[in-house]
Amino acid sequence: METVLKTNNVTKKFSKKIAVSAVNMNIKKGDIYGFIGRNGAGKTTLIKMLVGLSSPTSGTIELFENKNLDKERYRIGTVIEAPAFIPHLSAEQNMIIQWKLLGAKDKSIIKESLKLVGLDNVGKKKVKKFSLGMKQRLGIAMTLMGTPDFLILDEPTNGLDPEGIIEIRNMLKKLNQEKGITILISSHILSELSKLATRYGIINDGVLIEEFTEEELIKRCQSSLIVKVNNVNRACEILKNELATDKFSVLNENTLEVFDFIDTPGDVTKALSKNDISVDSISTKTVDLEDYFMKVIGGTQND
Repeated sequence: METVLKTNNVTKKFSKKIAVSAVNMNIKKGDIYGFIGRNGAGKTTLIKMLVGLSSPTSGTIELFENKNLDKERYRIGTVIEAPAFIPHLSAEQNMIIQWKLLGAKDKSIIKESLKLVGLDNVGKKKVKKFSLGMKQRLGIAMTLMGTPDFLILDEPTNGLDPEGIIEIRNMLKKLNQEKGITILISSHILSELSKLATRYGIINDGVLIEEFTEEELIKRCQSSLIVKVNNVNRACEILKNELATDKFSVLNENTLEVFDFIDTPGDVTKALSKNDISVDSISTKTVDLEDYFMKVIGGTQND
């Protein structure tokens, strides 16, 4: 599968401060890449280097398997921070101005791009009367006029209400699935990223700690039953022999973590009790993306 983005030990220093340190990021064609990190972790600094607004102090960047970035950056669409508009003009009028700046030939791209982001029916409504979510979608529509293969969005859901977040999420899924656009999206709303991303990268203090796929996240965030008993060794035998599962681990001298029977914990309780194992408590443990993020970086998130 084609690699859309590959960074090789990309580092950015500001005076004595290292903002991004030896980052090796890999994004494949078709990915929706969730880029996760605290404020000041280095997300925006890295994104600015990817799109050419800043240069790495050291390291290299490849786009579409090419080190000639001037040749490939035209295939990128970017919205960093708040998109800029002329507020007293309509969405279409703002798009026409952008279309002229791009030097595009086919004017039909304006209506097509507005339709893709769900703004084809707003008529002459002035942009200053748009909701924040509508403004974000208009910013993305402007980038789509360049028919990008790779879309980079820095905190596109920041400040949006739940309805606006859902609109952005559905729109990005549509662009990815119907138009085949690869997307990098940074966000603090990790619960939303988990509904959207197919691949993730976690950055902390300028260091890309790890990358993992949606499937790997599901395994790492697997729900489980925490079972406290009076005889762990005997309980393990019951799980293996009577419940035919080896999907469990011993946490301590009286506690098991069971990864089966999440929806039927009574089956575990019944089997153990029948064999004179005292079950002191049984509870469900769930781990979501935010929990996993905090586990990986440690400490308390400070948004």
